[in-house]
Amino acid sequence: MWTRGCTRALASVAVALAAIALSAAGVARAAPAATTTRYMTTTDRDALYQEGCAQTDESGIVILDFGQPWWDGTSFGTILFGANTFRSVAEIEAAVEGWLDGYWSCGGVGSVRLAIGTSNFRGFTQSAHGAAWAELVTRVNDWILAPPSWGERLAARGASDVEPSWNTAASSRAWVDGYTSVFQYPFYNYGSADGCPPFGSCNNGWTQEDVWYVAYGAASAWPIPEIYSPANAQQWYSIGHYGAAQHGSAVQFLGTLTQWAAAGGCCTNTPDRGWQQLFEALNADPQTAQDLPYSTDITWAN
Repeated sequence: MWTRGCTRALASVAVALAAIALSAAGVARAAPAATTTRYMTTTDRDALYQEGCAQTDESGIVILDFGQPWWDGTSFGTILFGANTFRSVAEIEAAVEGWLDGYWSCGGVGSVRLAIGTSNFRGFTQSAHGAAWAELVTRVNDWILAPPSWGERLAARGASDVEPSWNTAASSRAWVDGYTSVFQYPFYNYGSADGCPPFGSCNNGWTQEDVWYVAYGAASAWPIPEIYSPANAQQWYSIGHYGAAQHGSAVQFLGTLTQWAAAGGCCTNTPDRGWQQLFEALNADPQTAQDLPYSTDITWAN
């Protein structure tokens, strides 16, 4: 079970220690190897098994993005990319277990936190969906931990691509609050800070407080944001600094998400470049200096 208090209580200490260490090291650090994250167009368990099997040389955070939140009148779930069809949380649960089975059975060499992703894109971005998503994550972890336990190297997390342009702050915060109301395991916000400082006001009536809350302020939230360009790195550094200035603790980032593969290897950050841009922005300021343990790049390949 996830426990939060100690981690957050130590956050300010970690920031201070990271600032000292990184300053002494000249703020130089190679980007970690990027994992493969996917926009999902299927929930076929055999297909997911093969995807897990194909990623056995990867270690870190992997996100499977199942699309926008939805309710079909009976069950919560999502609308898949491409197929534009509804999949229930039960179908998503079976698919995710297929990926984990493939990774383990084919000899995965590292440890993976598999993040089960949705978004705040229109649809049913609301408290009840957030709660259903947290319960989905708990069930998958129960499955992982059941004998013979794979918990030494595998774990499930929630995830959401939260973007200000896609929905209101109120609806997005409601989803996060619903998740937080029943969570045992955290969720990763792999979204954006559209329009936010230092480039103006956040889009769609959002504030930096709203972005901070859904990425880190809520007890269940941790950020691994989209860093598709240098501007994105500056926006997220500003959110990190906002946390320090307004809440007494800089935002602690888990890593970065890029879209080099999804964009066809053109016109956007490579995984290394996106990671370096956020790392350098954060470590130029002693209040936000920190390491970034993970890097992941999203693809359309299924």
